[in-house]
Amino acid sequence: MTKTNCQKIIAKLDNLRKNSKKLKQLKDKVKSFDEYSSSIEILGSTERYLQLGLQSIIDAIHLVIIDMDMSKPEDSHEAVSVLFNKNIVSEDLANKLTKMVGLRNVLVHEYEQIDNHKVYDVLANHLGDLDDFENTIRKYISK
Repeated sequence: MTKTNCQKIIAKLDNLRKNSKKLKQLKDKVKSFDEYSSSIEILGSTERYLQLGLQSIIDAIHLVIIDMDMSKPEDSHEAVSVLFNKNIVSEDLANKLTKMVGLRNVLVHEYEQIDNHKVYDVLANHLGDLDDFENTIRKYISK
């Protein structure tokens, strides 16, 4: 891995960590879906930090693929498959990443169709998946 590409990946992972930390702080402020959905500030902040964190994941995935000198995937779903096929991420993490890519696409492109229950579920139950990705890629680039 080139030093420059490694630095770019680390920067994306650092940004992911920053946004994940903000999401965990938001998670601590709400104890139920009703609390979450009744606060426009928490709802909007969650969506934004989640969007930024998921974009960092997508960017890091593409940087890893670039470093492998492979052809550019058609889309981010295919990029996740490349990491799985190259044994960089587990099948479980690949499945979670595929869902995350879909959620990011909704947050960015189809914001009128955001399912607040799904976003809250990620906030309440799946922030660890962001950490799992970060740890997996940090381990990969340290080889």
